[in-house]
Amino acid sequence: MSHEIIRWLHIMGVVLSLGSAALFSFGVTPALQIIEDRVQRMKVFAKVIQVFHPMFLFGICLTFMTGAMRLTDLKIGFGTEYYQSLGSLLMTKFGLTTLIFLIGSGQCFGMGLKVTRMANGVMDGPIEKQEKLAGLIRKMTIYNVVLMSITVYVGLKIIPMIYNSP
Repeated sequence: MSHEIIRWLHIMGVVLSLGSAALFSFGVTPALQIIEDRVQRMKVFAKVIQVFHPMFLFGICLTFMTGAMRLTDLKIGFGTEYYQSLGSLLMTKFGLTTLIFLIGSGQCFGMGLKVTRMANGVMDGPIEKQEKLAGLIRKMTIYNVVLMSITVYVGLKIIPMIYNSP
């Protein structure tokens, strides 16, 4: 696959994951507060995360996979200078990405599935517990927005090193 396609897929993955997380955190969940009926609000929240979570997970997986594909080419291009030139920044980026995956997995597969089942009556759960889980999901998403923004910053620091390489 060409470098250009991989680069654009990587950017699209970042836009999809970071954009959807920001929209969810700062647009959609605050807007749900206009729904006065708490039970109805949680049902709508459950529908929202059924769309948001797969989109978010697809975005971070696409970003991770295209980044890994690009690293292979960089290892070849930099040769023995690879780790010395890019090692610390790439390890920082990898650590941040791992943290993003861990937080995202907890919010999507742990809390997200639970609140969706509770809101739809598949699983027992008082409205207070559903609201608490919804708040935690939003908080975790905000953490991921911050972590993804830092990861983008680190990635942008790598770009001049790549294109000024021998």
